[in-house]
Amino acid sequence: MATKNDIGKRIYVVAGVPATNDTAGFEALTWVWARYHVTLPQLGITHNEIEIPDMEQGFNQIVKGAATGVTTTMSFRVDDDDRANAGQVIAKGQAIDEDGIISIKIVDGSGADGAPATGDLVQYAQGIVHSFQPNQGTTDSYEGFQITFRQNQRTVEATEPAA
Repeated sequence: MATKNDIGKRIYVVAGVPATNDTAGFEALTWVWARYHVTLPQLGITHNEIEIPDMEQGFNQIVKGAATGVTTTMSFRVDDDDRANAGQVIAKGQAIDEDGIISIKIVDGSGADGAPATGDLVQYAQGIVHSFQPNQGTTDSYEGFQITFRQNQRTVEATEPAA
């Protein structure tokens, strides 16, 4: 089997979170395509490590502690033909918003023009976005921005539902 790249994946956003952190909860949301992404967020969690000293054995044990969602960056370019892209407006708006609550959906669509089709693999996550930063203008940069995403629940992996 060949290794796949991430080219062609799409990101969708919602300004809010599902009622439940499961497939049904995420599928109940109304998703908006955030076009022209440059970097997708890296989804996942990390765990605290709890160190338990053992004077008798002389070797400390490590056990897995509480989970925390990762902090990652999403970046987008601005396209002159779609300056008011609704998904980008939501992502940027939530990053500037005081609460910044957002849900994201990443899908590698197999439909027409890369659109999601029934059965395509989907990743859902919820959390907050913050730290909106426009790209610095230089002779070798492009117009765009980046935002920081912090995941608040475990990633839900599912498949695209029937339309």
